[in-house]
Amino acid sequence: MVLSYLHMQNFALIDNLSLELFPGMNVFTGETGAGKSILIGAINLILGERASSEQIRSGSEQALIEAVFIVDDKYDPLHTIMDEYGLTISEELIISREISRSGRNTCRVNGRIVPLGTLKELGNVLVDLHGQHSHQSLLKPEKHFLLLDEYGGDELLTEKKRLAELFANWERVRQKLKSLGISREERARQLELLRYQSDEINKAELNPGEEETLSQRLLLLNNMEKLLSMANRAYAEIYGGEAAASSSVFDRITAVKEEMSSLLKIDDKLEPFISILEEIASTLAELGHDLYNYLDNLTFFPEEVEEIESRLEVYRRLKKKYGMTVEEVLSFAEKCSEEIAELESSEEAALLLEKEMNNLWQEIEQCASILTEKRKQTAGILTKMVEGVLGELGMENAQFSVKFAEREVASRHGKEEIEFLFSANPGEPLKPLARIISAGEMARVMLALKSILAEQDHIPTLIFDEIDSGIGGKTIQKVAEKMSRLSKNHQVICVTHSPQLAGAADHQFYIFKEITGGRTTTCVSYLQGEKRVREIARMLNGGVTSEITRKHAEELLKMYKIAKEQEAWRQEQE
Repeated sequence: MVLSYLHMQNFALIDNLSLELFPGMNVFTGETGAGKSILIGAINLILGERASSEQIRSGSEQALIEAVFIVDDKYDPLHTIMDEYGLTISEELIISREISRSGRNTCRVNGRIVPLGTLKELGNVLVDLHGQHSHQSLLKPEKHFLLLDEYGGDELLTEKKRLAELFANWERVRQKLKSLGISREERARQLELLRYQSDEINKAELNPGEEETLSQRLLLLNNMEKLLSMANRAYAEIYGGEAAASSSVFDRITAVKEEMSSLLKIDDKLEPFISILEEIASTLAELGHDLYNYLDNLTFFPEEVEEIESRLEVYRRLKKKYGMTVEEVLSFAEKCSEEIAELESSEEAALLLEKEMNNLWQEIEQCASILTEKRKQTAGILTKMVEGVLGELGMENAQFSVKFAEREVASRHGKEEIEFLFSANPGEPLKPLARIISAGEMARVMLALKSILAEQDHIPTLIFDEIDSGIGGKTIQKVAEKMSRLSKNHQVICVTHSPQLAGAADHQFYIFKEITGGRTTTCVSYLQGEKRVREIARMLNGGVTSEITRKHAEELLKMYKIAKEQEAWRQEQE
């Protein structure tokens, strides 16, 4: 995957410029002040950096930057971001950005308007820009984790994968435990409450009809005197008794019936009346008998009222707590029993899940400890490698280190946070890469890391600005060799004043200024053949071309051509 095309319109000193870029190593050379930094500024805008109206060409209201990347179907980080934003992707990825003097910015990806943040996210996986710029993935500690682990090889990555799988299993069990709804403590509290409520209702032995029966009995007992008085008076009036002051209704009816019976021979029409009186007398006798039995049953014990009131209080108390009716209270007790059964079952399941979680966490701790040791071993090897390459790049006294900061709790990534540290001079403390001030130092540190981690770092396009700052001789020769090798795995774009870097490149562009119609314009020309020889000759002699510098330029190009052929042959043999 490469940056294949860059178009700039009304940007800084550029009027309308299109560049075709290539795989391998691309260098931009030219006189100081020709506008090489403009190219870097344009790419920065494509990567989502802040824009300024001062970047718009004088006399224009807006500027346009467009970049085309050739897409690799296997580059998952890009596809992940595109899918996240619902963006379509084909063989090309086209990113454009318009900036206007009004302050309005329009960002597009494959023709669709997107937020500036989308360009930043895409830029993070498409381009690494090294120099006096913030867009560098290696400045981010989270990237250090990935690079160190991949540099550690299959053994370390296998352990890392195992840790991730253990953590995923632990998380799965934790979610299962969470799905049970409550913690062990809360489950115990609920069980205690439910058992208390269930026992309270069950011990009461409620009966749906008992409360009404007891209420009626209590009403009767509370009105016993009235009932006795009424029943005794009714019995005396209807049936009489030895203590009756006058004859009873039964006696009077019987007397009338007997008198009529004695006159029946005189008038047989009295027969129906006698029959009726006999029925009345019989009914009164039966009524009297029933009243007698009723009176006989109107008995109670003094403690009975207290017992009934106590029992009814149980009903009132339970209905107040658990339901409006006895049926609702009994239904509540049934639900309690069901919930108790569920909680007891879930408690057993929770205990098993908690045990499984504890066992998994022990495995996680062990695996994380093994991973830490492997990372420290890898960090030691990487440190020596980086310091060795930095020495080759003219930084013999530089120090590099991998800082391990232990986490309080292990994560799916391990038990530590990792960050690369650097110091350029003896006696100076090691600092995070983001605090390197010198652009030349920054570029060389990044080149050292990139050259060592070339196969592990998957960002396709690397841009180096001012990597040759303050170095020369054998050091710049080493820089050129490292960048040439790096271009086998990445597209490399370099802005340089170094003839060695220009000679090592696969493609060279010349940046220059033209004055047309009283206006200065930055232009770019692709150099081949004699034009390239002359430009490298100019660079060799500080701007002056001679036959000697021209021959040196030819020899330099020839030397790098042979070196590349030998490197290609060596790789084929491997």
